[in-house]
Amino acid sequence: MSYILPVLLAFLLHLAIAVSLLYSQWSNLEQSREMPRHIKAQLFDIKKLSTTTKSEQNTAKDVNLAEEKKPEPVVEKKKEPPKEDKKHEQLEKEKLKKQQKDEAERLQQKQKKAEQRKREQETLKKDLEKKKAEVKKQRDIESKRKLVAKKKAEQEQLIKDKQRKESEAKKKLQQKQAEKKAAAEKKRKQDAAKKKKLLAQKRKKEEQARIKSLQKQIEDEERYAAQQIAAEMATGVQDYINSLVKKRWHIPGTARDGIKAIVRIRLSPTGRVEGAEIVESSGNVAFDRSAEQAVWRTGNFPKVAEIYEASPAYFNRELRSFTMGFTNVKKF
Repeated sequence: MSYILPVLLAFLLHLAIAVSLLYSQWSNLEQSREMPRHIKAQLFDIKKLSTTTKSEQNTAKDVNLAEEKKPEPVVEKKKEPPKEDKKHEQLEKEKLKKQQKDEAERLQQKQKKAEQRKREQETLKKDLEKKKAEVKKQRDIESKRKLVAKKKAEQEQLIKDKQRKESEAKKKLQQKQAEKKAAAEKKRKQDAAKKKKLLAQKRKKEEQARIKSLQKQIEDEERYAAQQIAAEMATGVQDYINSLVKKRWHIPGTARDGIKAIVRIRLSPTGRVEGAEIVESSGNVAFDRSAEQAVWRTGNFPKVAEIYEASPAYFNRELRSFTMGFTNVKKF
């Protein structure tokens, strides 16, 4: 394991150098693709141009004079350029050739450097491949070593598992026998406890049934007595309620004789009025309103509270909610 890390670091270092060289070569190739522009220069002598222009002007004048005088045509010899102009032109040509030569040499040097970098990269690539092969070889060796160690560990684990299973099977057998014996003893005790419990439950149920029967008998007797008391107290309760309400009823003068309204009255256990509403109208709004107001003016019926205390069931059945009729009877 100690030699894997250095090999890996060397591999990464070579890889970084290779990437750097490739990037540098790519930059140089991009620069080499941009070929310099050649400008072809040509020199003109101003004196020569002026001389030529004047010569052409003189020639035109001579031609005109010749046409006028009609002499024989004269052939003029061409003037050769001065020696200084030829020398200057020659120097410019040599300078241009030298620049082209220098440019060609510079491009050749770049090409050589690019080829040198390419060779270095190939060498580096080979070194990297060699390093990779070495790393792969070391990994294969390490993998084989680990595989052998793993197989050995698996065999040892199989032996330990077999011994452990045998020991566990022996313990389970002993435990099973002990559990079987304990279960038999537990079942015997449970059966005895169950039998005892059933006997106690039977006795308890019989006692509860006897007590319940006695309680029912007592409740029935108390209920009957309460109903008797409530019935005695309720005798005349309707007349009692009617008399209290009629005392507070003011019949309007617009009411016709014989009209009737029915009001539903709701009382609380204390006898207090909780509600009063028309369930059957007389057809006269003022008469209906006077009936409702008579109930609300009464407000409370103390005797109803006594009946509730004596028998809540009778109160809920007869006095919690009931109807009362209001009839306008003509008096003579």
